Amino acid sequence: MKNFIQKYTGFLRNVRLLHYLYNWLHRKGLKHNKHLYPYFEIKKSVYSSISHKDFIGKKAKAPWLDNIVSEKDIQNHPAFCHFPEPVEQQIMQWHKNGFLIWNKFLDEETTDAINNEIDSLLEKKEVDFNYTNRKIFNAYRQSFTIRKVIKEKRLLNLLSFILDKKVLPFQTINFLKGSEQHAHSDSIHMTTFPQGYMIAAWFALEDISVEQGPLSYYPSSHLLPYITNADYENASNKFLLDSDANKKYEAKAASVLKQNNLQKGVFTAKRGDVFIWHANLIHGGEPMLNKELTRKSMVVHYFAEDVIAYHEISERPAIFDTELVGEIEDDFYKGQTDILDVSF
Repeated sequence: MKNFIQKYTGFLRNVRLLHYLYNWLHRKGLKHNKHLYPYFEIKKSVYSSISHKDFIGKKAKAPWLDNIVSEKDIQNHPAFCHFPEPVEQQIMQWHKNGFLIWNKFLDEETTDAINNEIDSLLEKKEVDFNYTNRKIFNAYRQSFTIRKVIKEKRLLNLLSFILDKKVLPFQTINFLKGSEQHAHSDSIHMTTFPQGYMIAAWFALEDISVEQGPLSYYPSSHLLPYITNADYENASNKFLLDSDANKKYEAKAASVLKQNNLQKGVFTAKRGDVFIWHANLIHGGEPMLNKELTRKSMVVHYFAEDVIAYHEISERPAIFDTELVGEIEDDFYKGQTDILDVSF
């Protein structure tokens, strides 16, 4: 059933009533939102559609590094000294750039293990590509090594430092080839209130050249206003979602990039490098110049704890894997009640 849902692109995908039913069937994964609705005065069922419209007029604090923070304040943070010096230098520029790179984060043994496990899972039909034929979602459920990587202490420490909150993995996506995806911000797909409390980590699982369709990104684009469904011609109504919303959104993102004359960067990564980006950083996949080549990579999206998590473009609440969240809480955060400021 899960494979069918991932590959299905027809009319039923846009029916709000079916989303409500799906949310109810997966209600355990909505607990993170349910207890926050009263706090933010969201007066609707947690199974219902949710979008930016539900937060109009509500104020909340952005992640600390989204504000202009002095270098001294960053350096005085008790966790800052635990990062490698090149990472520390990039943390200082996070507000300006919206991304950082940790070279050789994964060793060759780990990248080989992930690649081998993905190949084996595909062969045994335990995982499959979604409707794009490019993306393998949530292979962490079957892959021991991926599950280990997304719970890696160094990574969780860094992401938690950037957001100044506990972070929880939401999904993994594995690629064998370049995505060639148009420029976009993850915030339209994985949205939070307050804004900015999603963060992504993209891992190169092999050396990647310009011929393979590398990751591209627009430095400082995270400083632009967040694009919501209200910012492009969205034909959704109370019964159906707009089936062309993604195309319309991508056209809007392209227009915003052109208006602001932002320069594109291309990440020709080495195996094991990890590229970490802000929720609102605009990025995409370059064209594959050689269609025969692979571009083995993996991206992991994390939400911060104690924020409302949802999908703006489809107006659905985000459904968490409660088993995985429980593992993170027990293995990493247990006893760390004072490491982060969770107040608004």
